[in-house]
Amino acid sequence: MFRKKIDEISQEDKDKYLDLINTTNAKFTTNKYGKEKIVAPHSSTYKIIQQLEGEKKGRGVFLPSDPNALCEQLELLMASKQAGSTGVRNEIVSICDELLRQKILPRDAYKNLMLTLNK
Repeated sequence: MFRKKIDEISQEDKDKYLDLINTTNAKFTTNKYGKEKIVAPHSSTYKIIQQLEGEKKGRGVFLPSDPNALCEQLELLMASKQAGSTGVRNEIVSICDELLRQKILPRDAYKNLMLTLNK
């Protein structure tokens, strides 16, 4: 990945790089408390992953199009919310919306999650 523009990379190389990212879990880093989190949005690693995955931007939240990555992030955020974090609700809703749109999350499960968030 030494090219300046992502457009200069063949689709085959993009696929190989995405596979490497997923295999090595490069989207995540460990904080000083030993907890796993997504790499900082301002980092060059995040920007490259964002371009390769074709991530969507909505309401200030970057969402990967990969349903597995969305589910992993949703699990982390739900655990964070249960632990008392108050700043994750919008991201949880955005991920649930995307999973519903991709028909990964059934509508009744979506409704139950939204009711749980509003408690």
